[in-house]
Amino acid sequence: MLRRIFILIPILLLMLAPALAACASHPAGEEDAEKIAESYVENSATFKFDGILDTFQLTNTVQLTAGWQFTFRFECSHAGYGNRSGQNLAQVITPHTAVVTVANGQVTSASMDSIWDMMNQRMMGM
Repeated sequence: MLRRIFILIPILLLMLAPALAACASHPAGEEDAEKIAESYVENSATFKFDGILDTFQLTNTVQLTAGWQFTFRFECSHAGYGNRSGQNLAQVITPHTAVVTVANGQVTSASMDSIWDMMNQRMMGM
């Protein structure tokens, strides 16, 4: 019985080799991480307030040592960041670039236009 197991192990490894190779060519977690990042931006206060869905696009993906970094571009119909309800707003198409890092299924950092901290809803450095 033990001898049969030792004979079957190499056969099973040979059968699994193509599947393992396919996994190696498409790093695990990229698609899930992209969906998490995309949802994060789409549900951010800035995008929800006046983001223009038709302009939303993924423009760059970078694999990091421990996760993924995604860059999205989109436009809003007013200037500013966050929920701007009750404010006097300039009605001007405003382009934005959001950079979101995802590690272990969680957003670990998110900024917009290199000046807006999306996680804390405030200007960076404040």
